[in-house]
Amino acid sequence: MNQLDQRFTGVGADLMKGIQACHPASATFLSEEFLTKVTIHYKIQLKSEEILVAKNFLARKKETGTNPDMLSVYRLLDSDMFPTLKTIIQVALIIPVSSCSCERSFSALSSLNTWLWDRTDSVTWQFCPLKRIHWMALNIMKSSTDLPNSNQEDIV
Repeated sequence: MNQLDQRFTGVGADLMKGIQACHPASATFLSEEFLTKVTIHYKIQLKSEEILVAKNFLARKKETGTNPDMLSVYRLLDSDMFPTLKTIIQVALIIPVSSCSCERSFSALSSLNTWLWDRTDSVTWQFCPLKRIHWMALNIMKSSTDLPNSNQEDIV
């Protein structure tokens, strides 16, 4: 949790604490204080009665010997009985995946950028702005003289 606090400051740290409150193994599981941070950010109306009933419901399920994770808690909660909790846990399940996919995308873009810079010489990059200016000038000429359509790839 310390690493999360350092990495995510402000709203992000509060959201991470709210997500942690959705996990059954957490000491803050279904803590209204932490769940409120998620509900405020996503504009969800949290009902304290719903949390109380869900805690009792899940405590009974835990007595049967199952060791639930966040996904099994999501599946156990009925949409009609626990609409806001189900929504909060759904958000908590989705945020880490979407955050990781964004990081992976930026990492891939960074790798692509490095690869492109390593494989081209400075002369190639030097003429890129000139190609763009030439393409824009041709488009202006084309629109004024109504030349037949041509692709940018053909020009560049």
